[in-house]
Amino acid sequence: MGRVKIAKKSTFIDMTAMSDVTVLLLTFFMLTSTFLSKEPATVITPPSVSTEKVQETNYVQVLVNPEGKVWLTMNNDTSSNWSNEKMRMALLDKVSEIYNESHKNKISFTPEQKYAFSKLGSFGVPLNQMGEFLNLASQQEGQTLMDKWLQGEDENPNHVTGIPISWNQDESKPTEFQMWMKAMRQTDNTNLADKIKDGTGVAIKADQNTSFDVVHMVMDNLQTIHMNKFTLLTALKGAEE
Repeated sequence: MGRVKIAKKSTFIDMTAMSDVTVLLLTFFMLTSTFLSKEPATVITPPSVSTEKVQETNYVQVLVNPEGKVWLTMNNDTSSNWSNEKMRMALLDKVSEIYNESHKNKISFTPEQKYAFSKLGSFGVPLNQMGEFLNLASQQEGQTLMDKWLQGEDENPNHVTGIPISWNQDESKPTEFQMWMKAMRQTDNTNLADKIKDGTGVAIKADQNTSFDVVHMVMDNLQTIHMNKFTLLTALKGAEE
C-alpha cells in the first residue's frame, strides 16, 4: 500500500502586532530622548564614583579644553516664557550692557544677529568679534563656517575662539567670562537664577588632561563675582577588576 502524501502548506505569521509595537517603541524613544548639542571641543571628563546626574534644563555649562579655551552653553526651560531662544536673545542684550560699561568701543547687535545667537548651542568668541561671527549665519553654509570658527579651524588668523579669561580678583574690572556669567545670573528666568544661586545651575566640564591651574582660574573667576557654588562634571568610574 502506497504512502499517503500530505500536502505542504506555507507557514504564515502575522507580523502586524509586532510591527505596531516596534513603531510605538520607536516613537516613545524619539519623544523622550534628549539630543546632545554639538560642542566646540571634545572633552573627556575625569572619572569619579559620583552617580548624581546633571539636570537637563536651567543650567549653565562651562566647557574647558586642555588648552584653556572656554565656551559656554545656556539651557533654559522648555516653556514658552523661558525658552532658550527668548532667553539667549535677552542674554546677548544684557552682556552687551555690561561690556559697554567698561569699554570705550561700544557693541550692539541687530535683530538678525540676536536671532542667530538664539539658535546657538555652545558659544565662545570675544565680544568685539561676536557681531562678525553671528553674521556668518546669513551666508551659505553659515553653520559650517561658525562651527569652524568655534573649533579653531577658521582660516582667518584674526578669528579667535574661546571666551577671554584670565586671573582676575577685581570685580570692578571683570573679564569677558565674568561678564557672561554676571549676565546669566541676572536672567529673567527665575528658575535658572535660583539654580545658579544654589550651585546646581553652573557645571564646569573640563577635560581630564586640563591642568589644575586652568580649572582653578575658572573657579577663581566665578568666586570673584560671588558665584561660590558650582558643580564639576565627571564620568562614572567603572568597577575595579
